Amino acid sequence: MALATAGFSLGIRAVSSLRPHEETIPARVKALVNEMTSDGMQKDPIMIDRDTGTVLDGMHRLAAFKELGEENAVCCSVEYSSKAITLGRWARCYTVREGDSVAAAVTEAVDARRTSLAEAFSALQRRETLLAVLTSDSAYLIGGRGTQDGVVAAMATFDRLSEKEGWQRRFVPEDEVDIELQAKRNLVVLPRRLTKEDVVSAARTGRLLPCKTSMHLIDPRPVAVRFPLAELRSATTETLRKRLPGGGGRLAPAGTNYDGRRYKERLLFLDTG
Repeated sequence: MALATAGFSLGIRAVSSLRPHEETIPARVKALVNEMTSDGMQKDPIMIDRDTGTVLDGMHRLAAFKELGEENAVCCSVEYSSKAITLGRWARCYTVREGDSVAAAVTEAVDARRTSLAEAFSALQRRETLLAVLTSDSAYLIGGRGTQDGVVAAMATFDRLSEKEGWQRRFVPEDEVDIELQAKRNLVVLPRRLTKEDVVSAARTGRLLPCKTSMHLIDPRPVAVRFPLAELRSATTETLRKRLPGGGGRLAPAGTNYDGRRYKERLLFLDTG
């Protein structure tokens, strides 16, 4: 399948022209720096909005490039308004310690209103609350309509609380929240529904969303470009195009496991190396 068929284009872009919209996890950036230093490759392209340079997927790759002092990166440009790009959310799931009171932790951390799970999901969808804290039998609404900065501040509060209390934190797709809520010691923080305008605004202003907030589903998702860093330093977009086998790659179905993750969308393996 050719990239052009999906409305995507692969090219070489200056790292300085790319705009992240989320913060990164330092340990993940360090791991990528070590991996790229070891194998000398850019494994996957950075996904960007064609018009604004907003990074949709690849915030950690971009940070690793900056750490390494690399000036160029292989990017896949897309039209962000396209129906091929859908925007969802990650939820933060914290497992509290044995004996900790979830209700006490929530009310001590923020000004929250207790409600039902059904009302919480409805308020999030209508963007009538900044975020909701969900447990196995209840929910708490935080803030009113507010601004995106309020969402960021509220999420940061729970990240700090988890570090202070020694809670385990992990990230789960929004459609798997109900699975996490089956455990009584789990506390799930879910921000209000995001818009593509929220993402572009965060990138444009530099007021970044917390790490793992947005979830972009890109169908098909280009992966495995495997472009040598040594060549990247002097490569052009035309050079990159000549390396693509037939201008495209191998299409794999949704549900394919790649690099330790199971993807919900189809994958397009470029395999240029």
